Amino acid sequence: MMSYPAIPHFVKAMGHRVVSYILNVTEAEGRLILMQKLGLSRIQRDTLNQYIELCRQLRVSAVDQGESEQSFFYRLPHVMQNGRHVFNVWRAQQGGELATRITTADPLTSAFCQLAGELYPLFLIKAGQRPHLFYRGAGYLTAAIEQFPISKLVQKRMAADPALSRLFTTTGKEPQQTCGDYKDATGHRGMVSLASLPVSILVNSYDLMRIRGVVSADRFVTTVQEMLDMARSLADGEVAHIPMFVGFRNAALTNLAELDTKWGSVRRYTPGIAEYVLQAAGLMAKRRNNGFMLESGYAFAINFGDFLEDDDWPEEVLDAEGEQQTTELNIILCMALCYLGQHKAFVAPEWVWRIDPFSLDNRRQDFSTVAETSDPVAIGDEDLVDIERCSMLVDDTDSSGIRLAMSRLYAAAKKPVTQDALMDVIIALRNIFAASEDIVPIKAALTHIIEQETDLAMIDQLAEDWRALLTGEFDDDPETIREKVYQCVQLCLTCLRHFYVHAPTLMTRPDRLSYLCEYDVTQSNENP
Repeated sequence: MMSYPAIPHFVKAMGHRVVSYILNVTEAEGRLILMQKLGLSRIQRDTLNQYIELCRQLRVSAVDQGESEQSFFYRLPHVMQNGRHVFNVWRAQQGGELATRITTADPLTSAFCQLAGELYPLFLIKAGQRPHLFYRGAGYLTAAIEQFPISKLVQKRMAADPALSRLFTTTGKEPQQTCGDYKDATGHRGMVSLASLPVSILVNSYDLMRIRGVVSADRFVTTVQEMLDMARSLADGEVAHIPMFVGFRNAALTNLAELDTKWGSVRRYTPGIAEYVLQAAGLMAKRRNNGFMLESGYAFAINFGDFLEDDDWPEEVLDAEGEQQTTELNIILCMALCYLGQHKAFVAPEWVWRIDPFSLDNRRQDFSTVAETSDPVAIGDEDLVDIERCSMLVDDTDSSGIRLAMSRLYAAAKKPVTQDALMDVIIALRNIFAASEDIVPIKAALTHIIEQETDLAMIDQLAEDWRALLTGEFDDDPETIREKVYQCVQLCLTCLRHFYVHAPTLMTRPDRLSYLCEYDVTQSNENP
């Protein structure tokens, strides 16, 4: 066992993934090496010394030239030996292989995946608390890619590709001059060139791999293939379902790593996923037990050259935003129905991240959402049957008549101590029963729905509150409002569960209030 070299703190801060890659060891072993708790062979010690010395030299050189100490991160990708990055050279010396061995007859895919294998270790550099900004926001990647001999072949094959060549409406002598503009249905405009397109495909592939949670050179190359296929489809004028991820709070998968639903795959937050998608160190630890992530698809298309008018986009693309919101509300409703009465907190979305092959903008967006609870819903394998049943009820039922109720209940959950929240839940209750004029008759309908003893005087109080809110005479304190909002939310969810289970077709009838007042649909099990 060889003794350890001194490892400076700034080298340790660059992360264990670089060390594990260049020394050809597992990530767990890379962590132990940075803690100096794993024995090193002579060649491993020599390589680690070379890595440390290189980082020191680049850091000193940056300071000598009046740059910040952190700027050496942007010099590191340009350290090449015989057409290969030094990280790959060191890995080869340790007996490691690059993830470039793929079986494909497609010349562009083959060249692109070779480039991905060469570039992969550059993504492993952890630069500060928000490392994604390092490779996403810096122009160094374009210059670094051009140093690899394979990059010229990639550009040549892109220019000859029947699909991707359509993007380049202007041809120039240099790769950056062979370019074209594009627009997507959301109004986002961008430009692609022979120089920038490989960068955007590689960057977005790395994002996609990291969000999914499994990080390896082989996984990176297969994700690049996926993103390249997507880019070709879009360049051919087709509608592609790009990956969309939605993060939810106030529930977490306990003894489940993944859960398939009607709306996509739900995954628990691993430390690696939480670090990447939440992008705030303070959230990472507690979110292991509070939050999950949905991977779904988002209908996406682009136009290049002469831009289309908004109403010329395919209907599927124009409806994509609405489909996303419907999916979010369906999951909120499914969880609320499944855990009815057990938890006050809503399971609700807090961020969305859509990944397309062309944009280098960070398309992650945060929502204004409900407060984070200290008592999240714990979803285990024992809940799978109930969740599947509720998801089928929600997905298979025409609930267009009560969608206003769900959006209002969610809006109220965001601000439960306000007068707006109280108005929202009363509107939700009226929508559920189609009570357009007065909510007092809802009491008669509730006798056929509420099985347990419930104080129906709540309805009279809500009717008085509504009048007071409209006349400006309402003066309840925030805590009283919160309690009224919570009681009304629970009442609304109880009624919705009844409709979904016992009378699904009733939700589309405009006369459902009068029908319920006259008939006991629970006992008759009649199909209205």
